Amino acid sequence: VLTTAAKLQWTIQHGEDALKDDKRNPGFMMMYKRAKVVYQPRGLVAALVSWNYPFHNTVGPVISALFAGNAIIVKASEHVAWSMPYWEQMVKRALNVCGHDPDLVHFVTGFADIGNAVTSSPLIDHITFIGSPEVGKLVMRAASANLTPVTLELGGKDCAIVFGDADLAQCVPVLMRSVIQNASQNCIGIERILVQDSIYNRVVDEMARRMRAVRVGAILDDEPNSVDCGAMVLSNCFDRLEALIADAVSKGARCLVGGKRYHHPHHPHGQYFSPTLLVDVTPDMDITRNETFGPIMVIMKFSDESDVLQKVHSSPYGLGSSVFSSDRARARRVALKLRTGMANVNDFGVNYICQSLPFGGVGISGFGRFAGPEGLRALCVEKAFTEDRFPFVKTPIPPIVDYPIQDSEKGYAFTQQIVAFAYADSWWQSIKAGLRLGKISL
Repeated sequence: VLTTAAKLQWTIQHGEDALKDDKRNPGFMMMYKRAKVVYQPRGLVAALVSWNYPFHNTVGPVISALFAGNAIIVKASEHVAWSMPYWEQMVKRALNVCGHDPDLVHFVTGFADIGNAVTSSPLIDHITFIGSPEVGKLVMRAASANLTPVTLELGGKDCAIVFGDADLAQCVPVLMRSVIQNASQNCIGIERILVQDSIYNRVVDEMARRMRAVRVGAILDDEPNSVDCGAMVLSNCFDRLEALIADAVSKGARCLVGGKRYHHPHHPHGQYFSPTLLVDVTPDMDITRNETFGPIMVIMKFSDESDVLQKVHSSPYGLGSSVFSSDRARARRVALKLRTGMANVNDFGVNYICQSLPFGGVGISGFGRFAGPEGLRALCVEKAFTEDRFPFVKTPIPPIVDYPIQDSEKGYAFTQQIVAFAYADSWWQSIKAGLRLGKISL
């Protein structure tokens, strides 16, 4: 809800500026022209969104699509089909109250066949997809039949780099939230914490204490403050998560807390995974290259900047990242060296609330951006537009190069001097080229 409110506020306050005509310098040769970029609606766009945040993942694309002048089809995951009619009703009522056609927005749910029908349709003018790299490739393949442009956000293996001078009183709670919030079913959840060797043991000890105290389950009427970490959406992920942890342990990692699915005494059918702390993790372990999407805290050790960059870049993902340090210059330097689409100094996840910034990644985390001016413009056709600055000055075609050309040798010499006149290194060279143009034209 907070993210959606931030998106509404930014779009209302700044969206018009992002989409207004963008005047451009026409250059010396075209100084008698006006040039600009006009942002026009694409028409009908589609958003295929993941299940982990069903409210803002669905309503967010609707806000941008409508503001940019488009109609939109939202295809939500089958795992959140129960909530889609409610969100759709809410949006349609808002459109109706504001005097707009409610049919500008449609929500659909279903399995892969529905997603393929949407992405392969020639009626769709742009596709935004939020999901896994594997399904993202299928979306691209389907869209390629009609050359439909796509924006892909395909998850991450986000890192948090903790230098020895970090403010641990601020850093540790932020990192705990990054793992436990929504059971880390979050594309920009921190899945790798890299801690400098000078404070490594201290951080491990504190995280072990906190992770052991995390309460798992469902909120009970008589115990409203009894839960920190809720259920997992997909029960079929448990075998994979346990296998990743077992692989890491077999290669030298230590599992200090959790490590397996959790059987809740009061909720025997609940889909819970134990909050897990895995330390002494190294880049050769599968868990450093595969998105877990679960409450698993992975801690790695590093020595210096070169070492940490090498370890971070061992993963093919590149969505978000965090750097914690009291040395602002170093934090900024390292953050800007990371091959990620987003970076935060001394924080995590604020890209959701900073709606003025584009959201997206590199590598197998995808490409294209939503949010910010870049996100709105992605839903528009960027039309290059020129017109005469003065009605009495138009583009002239000199007789010497008017088709059919009478003298090719003179025409070629004329075009040579045009280039020299317009793009010479000095005014004197331009003057000489201009004089030569006059002689050739006679």
